Amino acid sequence: MSELGRPGWVLADRYRLIEKLGSGGFGTVWKARDQLLRVDVAVKEVLLPQAESSTEHAERVARAEREARNAARLRDHPNIVGVLDVVTDGVTPWIVMRLVAGRSLKQRLDSDGPMTVADATTIATALLRALRAAHEAGVVHRDVKPADIMLATDREVLLTDFGTARHHSDHTLTAKETIIGSFEYMAPERIDGEGTPAGDLYSLGVTLYHTVEGVSPFHRDTIHGTMKAVMFEAAPPPARAGHLIRLITRLMDKQPELRPSIPEALTLLAPRTPPAPKPKAPVENSQTPGAGRRRGEVGRLLARARDHQKRGDIGEAERLLRQAAAMNDALAMSFLARLLENRGARTESERWYRQAAESGETLSMLTLGHMCVKSGDLGQAAYWYRRYVDHGHILGKVHLATVHEAQGETDRAERLYREVEQDGDMVALKALGDQWKSAGRTDAAKRVYLKSARAGYAPAKAALESLTPR
Repeated sequence: MSELGRPGWVLADRYRLIEKLGSGGFGTVWKARDQLLRVDVAVKEVLLPQAESSTEHAERVARAEREARNAARLRDHPNIVGVLDVVTDGVTPWIVMRLVAGRSLKQRLDSDGPMTVADATTIATALLRALRAAHEAGVVHRDVKPADIMLATDREVLLTDFGTARHHSDHTLTAKETIIGSFEYMAPERIDGEGTPAGDLYSLGVTLYHTVEGVSPFHRDTIHGTMKAVMFEAAPPPARAGHLIRLITRLMDKQPELRPSIPEALTLLAPRTPPAPKPKAPVENSQTPGAGRRRGEVGRLLARARDHQKRGDIGEAERLLRQAAAMNDALAMSFLARLLENRGARTESERWYRQAAESGETLSMLTLGHMCVKSGDLGQAAYWYRRYVDHGHILGKVHLATVHEAQGETDRAERLYREVEQDGDMVALKALGDQWKSAGRTDAAKRVYLKSARAGYAPAKAALESLTPR
C-alpha cells in the first residue's frame, strides 16, 4: 500500500480516504469522499510491489490505466460498476468508481452459505447482460468470480474489477503477459494463455455452481492442485441447481466451442416447465378463482376505458386505467403510460412504462428505448432495446443497431444487421429496410424488403413497390 494511503489522506486534492473496503491481488479499495461533488465514491489503489524493475512498474501502471479505459467504455450499463476517474499520485495509480452499498457475492456466500435457485437466476441474468455489453464492446473480463460481483442493497447485481480485462485493440502487455486471475474460476484455455469471451462464460458457470452449491468445484489446497482440477477434472454434478443445471453444466464445458453463446445462455435460464404452485401460497396463482376474477375485472376496466377514450372522455379513461394498473396488471400500466404520454405527462408516463416493462410487458421496453433515444440517453436506450431482444423480439436488434451507429460503433451495428437479415423475421426485415432506405442504402433496402414481402408481409411489399421505378 502507498505510504500516503491512509484514512484522512486526500488523493489528488479531491478524494479524502475514509475507510478500507477490501483488498485483492491487484489493489486495495477505499471508501472516499469526493470533496468537489460532495458524494462518496470508491477508489482503488493499485498495489505495486516494492521490489520491481522500472519495466514491471510501467506494466502495472499501464494495466491500471487499461482497467479504467475498459471499464469506462461500459460505465452506462446498469449491471457494471462504472469508472468515474483515474488519477496518479506520484507513482501510484488510483481508479475512482461508483460506490456500491452492499457486499460482494463472495462475502454473501462466506457468511450465509448457498443461495436459492431464484436468486442465482437473478444473478446469472444480470451477469450475462453485463458480459454481453462487455463482449460487444470488445472487452473480455478474464476474471469473473464471486469477489467481483456486487450485490447492492437495492437488489442491483453488478460486475466490477476489470483489472485483468483486455480489449481487442490492446496490443501492449502481451509479450511478457503473466497469467493473472483466480485459478479455481479460470477456464482451462486461460491457463494456456488464451483469454476469450468463452472463458468469461466458463468462469460464470463456475461462479453459479459455487452460488447454488456453496462450494467452489475446483478449489484445492495448492495452486498446482487447483490448476490440475481445472484442466482435467469434472465438477461433481450440481445437487441444488434446479433448472439451472443445464446452464451451469454447459457453461463449464472444457471445450470453449461447446459452451452456449450469451443469447443461448439467456434462453437456458428459463425453466422448461412452469414451477408447480406452492401450497398455501399467500398470493393467487393463475388457476385460482380469485385470479380469474381479477383478470376479468381488469378486462372490464380496460374495455370501459377504451370506450371513454373513443368518446373523448380522457379524464374518465385515465381514472379507469389507474384503477386497473393498481391491480398490478402490466398491460393496464402500459395503456395508462400511453395515455399519459399523449397528454404530455412524460415523467409519470415513463414511470409507468418502466413498471410495466419490469413486469415483463415487452412493448413498454421498446417504447422506453424510443423515449431514451429522443432524450439523447443512448446508454439507457441500448439497455431497453437489449431487454426487448432478450424476450425474443428480433425487431429490437434493428433499433439497437441504430443506437450503435449513433454512437459511432459501426462494426457492432453491422453485426446486428446481419443477424436480423439471417434470422428472416418479416417485421424486423421491413424495419431494417426502412433504416437502410433512410440511410441511402437503397439496394440493401430492396433486398430485405423483398425477403419480407416473400414471407407475406404486405407493408414490405408496398415499401418495395415504392422503391421500384414504374
